[in-house]
Amino acid sequence: MRKILITAVEQITTKLVEKLRHRYDVEVHIVPIGSVCEIKANIKNRWVTICRFASDESLRNIMTMFEINYNLKSRQ
Repeated sequence: MRKILITAVEQITTKLVEKLRHRYDVEVHIVPIGSVCEIKANIKNRWVTICRFASDESLRNIMTMFEINYNLKSRQ
């Protein structure tokens, strides 16, 4: 199973885990509100940053960024 690391505030992390846990092995790190959040993926045994987002970004925008960037970076 593909591994991803979500570093975000707790309320975003909970929603992202619910959406992504069926396709990915998800690891979570909670950061304080106002911090820059990011999602990393383990691609070819390296942790690669897939997307960065603000703690107040909408879930729909985060998922769109993640899906597009994951597909692009996993094909390189």
